Amino acid sequence: MIEAVGTLNGYEVKYIANDASFEAAIAKLTQAESLALDLEFDDNRYTYGLTLCLIQVADADTCFLLDPFAITSLKPLWKIIEDPAVVKIFHSASNDILLLKKLGCQPRNILDTEIAAKVLNYGRTSFANMMAVLFEIEIDKSYQVSNWNIRPLVAEQLQYAAADVVYLHALRDRLLREIKQLNRLSWVQEECYLLEQIEQKDQSERYTKLRGADRLTSFELFVLKQLYDFREGLAINLNKPAASVIPNEVLVNLVLQPIVDFRDWQNTKGLMGRIKDHAHFKLFVNTDRQARQRAGELNILHERPPRPRRPDYLVTRDEAERRKSRILPVRLKLIEEYGENAVNLLFPQGLVNDYAEGKPIEIKKQYAYPIVSPLIQDFNS
Repeated sequence: MIEAVGTLNGYEVKYIANDASFEAAIAKLTQAESLALDLEFDDNRYTYGLTLCLIQVADADTCFLLDPFAITSLKPLWKIIEDPAVVKIFHSASNDILLLKKLGCQPRNILDTEIAAKVLNYGRTSFANMMAVLFEIEIDKSYQVSNWNIRPLVAEQLQYAAADVVYLHALRDRLLREIKQLNRLSWVQEECYLLEQIEQKDQSERYTKLRGADRLTSFELFVLKQLYDFREGLAINLNKPAASVIPNEVLVNLVLQPIVDFRDWQNTKGLMGRIKDHAHFKLFVNTDRQARQRAGELNILHERPPRPRRPDYLVTRDEAERRKSRILPVRLKLIEEYGENAVNLLFPQGLVNDYAEGKPIEIKKQYAYPIVSPLIQDFNS
């Protein structure tokens, strides 16, 4: 049964929490030329890992709030999102795209209204700010960090979720009118295409990024990796964020100051109470002991790992300053003409930094090349 939530901005809002209602919603959504989309998810705030909690999707007159916990398979929706003939309107889509890809969906034909706002050089491009500036509509974002895992969702959460999509068609239309007047449609199209290509960064070395890990020896880093994996296993079993089971700084300290006494384990601040029992203590001690024994067998050094080799392209500090002073006026000239937010796409600060370090300037974006290349044609010689 489809549960009607109410109306918002002229849209009928419906909460979908069973397969039959989902099929009916898909039948309607399949007819649309463009869809507004947003996802509510929990990223290690209340539960372990990245969890899809709600999907908001709106065609021209209906907003469907799809409950993924109650729907057997979302593949029919993924098929629509992957259809290049259907425009998918998001605002600030990067995290949504990464989550969709993780779930097996490859979004195509995206129009990100935040990118459009940046192309037009709006200063603050959050959804709430754009709605306030362009439509004088106040969007309450207080439910953004609420626990979307809990069922039933309260009426205020559903209202908040619907608000994230029922205005997107109008926002898209307003921004595109301005963009076409400035002849910058190709900017938006290329930036949105590049957005579709983003991929999750390699997570295999995340333990080396923990605060304090940079002061560990190679031996200690080996032990930290085993304790990091041990913590992940606990977090999965408890369905809790890993850092709430054993905080990051505590994990690093356990490498530096191994615990061998049960009373010390019980008195360690920050450990989740559910793991302060004797069984979890024994698991920890065994993991720690085996890690140190294995590190010894592998002859891993009790020395800090060598610093990464200095890239060949790096220049002296004086030369870097000279190169930076040469290229920076180009960026400032572009900012004067197009505005800083637009130039952050057109000629980002990273290109200035790369050139200062000794790299050649590469303008890879097709829309940017005819604008920027005349200004830098002598820089790589």
